[in-house]
Amino acid sequence: MSKRVIALGGNALDNGKPSIDDQIWKATETFYSLADIINNNESVITYGNGPQVGEILEKTLYPIGICGAMSQGFLLDIISRAYQSLKDFHILNKPPVPVLTHTVVNKANYTLKPIGPFYDHKIDDSYSMEMGKGYRKMVKSPEPVSILESDSITYLLSHGYLPIGVGGGGIPVEKTQNGYAEFDGVIDKDLSSALIGTLIAADDLIILTDVKNVYLDFASKSGAINKITYSRMLDYFNQINFEEGTIKPKILAALKFLKRGGKRVYITSIDNIKNMDTGTVIER
Repeated sequence: MSKRVIALGGNALDNGKPSIDDQIWKATETFYSLADIINNNESVITYGNGPQVGEILEKTLYPIGICGAMSQGFLLDIISRAYQSLKDFHILNKPPVPVLTHTVVNKANYTLKPIGPFYDHKIDDSYSMEMGKGYRKMVKSPEPVSILESDSITYLLSHGYLPIGVGGGGIPVEKTQNGYAEFDGVIDKDLSSALIGTLIAADDLIILTDVKNVYLDFASKSGAINKITYSRMLDYFNQINFEEGTIKPKILAALKFLKRGGKRVYITSIDNIKNMDTGTVIER
């Protein structure tokens, strides 16, 4: 039995349809595919919120941190209902525990991350073209340094539960003399997944995305990476201009997790989860 963090990408929860029932069904399909891994390992589920937090921001104009908290509640409801339906049929065997999660950030160290829907034109200067798909809003994405609920997640994991948390990387906060203040941005889910993996001493980090492998040239889908060492992946990371806000933070998360003691990282698609050794596997 291994200890694993499973980071669900947006495509594992959202099939592009607006119906809540459709999204619950998509999440149910995802958990059905993950049943063997969850049942036979100590696992933590993390998940992205990029489309949802952007939509909430546009509709409410609340601060981004509050929008992140709202998206966590929304997605935890979908994920929990999907999971519980399979548990009732004895396909999954661990009781799930949704965990609203706050992540302390280093506000001085940040990149930009796309959120929300795609547009065919710039709404304002905060929008940028993403991978030729359209324009998305770019917001600050600070470095995660600690997770306030990590002790709770560790306790749940050690007592046979399935913690579901670190949604959208966690609600970004910074420590002040008066407690914790909200940071106006979003955190990369994969970097926070790597961090919680370190904090719980996980063996493996599984990053699920919409492609089977990492490619040396994503645009042409050439140079698929299969099994690779940490040092070789680090060389590629330093030499190749991987796409910012998409595959680059996934590779960075993998490298951070392995450098801090993790054994291996899988980056692959949910469709390939039964054969994830054929995806991209980075070993320490």
